[in-house]
Amino acid sequence: MSKNYYIGVDIGGTKINAGLVFGNSVQKRIKILTESHKGKQRVLKNLARAVMEVWQDNVKGIGIGCAGEIDRKAGKVITSPNFHRQFENVNIKKFLERKFKRPVSVENDANCFTLAESKLGSGRGAKYVVGLTLGTGIGSGMVFEGKIFHGQSGAAGEWGHTAIVDNGLNCSCGKTGHLETYSSGKAMIKLYKTITGEEKDTFYIEKMAIKKQKAALQVFKIMSDALAVGLANIINALNPTVIVIGGGLARVELLWQPATKKARRLTVFPDLAKTRIVRSALGDDAQIIGATLLIKK
Repeated sequence: MSKNYYIGVDIGGTKINAGLVFGNSVQKRIKILTESHKGKQRVLKNLARAVMEVWQDNVKGIGIGCAGEIDRKAGKVITSPNFHRQFENVNIKKFLERKFKRPVSVENDANCFTLAESKLGSGRGAKYVVGLTLGTGIGSGMVFEGKIFHGQSGAAGEWGHTAIVDNGLNCSCGKTGHLETYSSGKAMIKLYKTITGEEKDTFYIEKMAIKKQKAALQVFKIMSDALAVGLANIINALNPTVIVIGGGLARVELLWQPATKKARRLTVFPDLAKTRIVRSALGDDAQIIGATLLIKK
């Protein structure tokens, strides 16, 4: 009997992660640049290339997780603040089904992350799970009683785009003062440049903070304070069982420790502080696996 394989793809603002999945395990994976600044056709070309890199003839379906507002029924990306403006109203489902002749499902990437963590990772067994991905931007999803909570129009759970500072920094979505503008990878770079006049990548800024550079430490103080407010808002509003945090910045202790500690102090009632705040167990595979869970349905 031949094995049933599925392909899961996470389309992020910076890179595309694709994986060949058997059961709930990623057997083969590839990472390539998204290159959204080069336009819609380049992103689709890179997406198809990523799928081909992990392709096998007995693939039964393709699950896509993509940042932004998603029309799940049509399989379309309506808009994504982390992509170039040309990447709007893009029907990924139609594009991939025509090319690969397999069924395709499309979901918000953070919803895929949260679903996978709730079923197989750090949120396993929890009734109310909130997921946050701290990367180029901030993605978020909610899985309540085993199901993704989409809200009335399908866009629920955008905690990265909740305002935490009145008339604050400009966000890529066009609004101001959002959590993403203070606690994401691009926020780190922008804050450091504002303070020093130098544009450096996140690895450099983290390295300088470890070396106790004043400017870098100031950046992490701003980021951790903002993240603490964001986490406390989630806890106070939803009273979840657990918040699972993933993405590249989740591993950074200079952000994690002060933010999670302060978030508990900002909760309204003692019982709310019992919400667990944990790191992802599935890492970069969470979105890939979560996307395949949806296509298997």
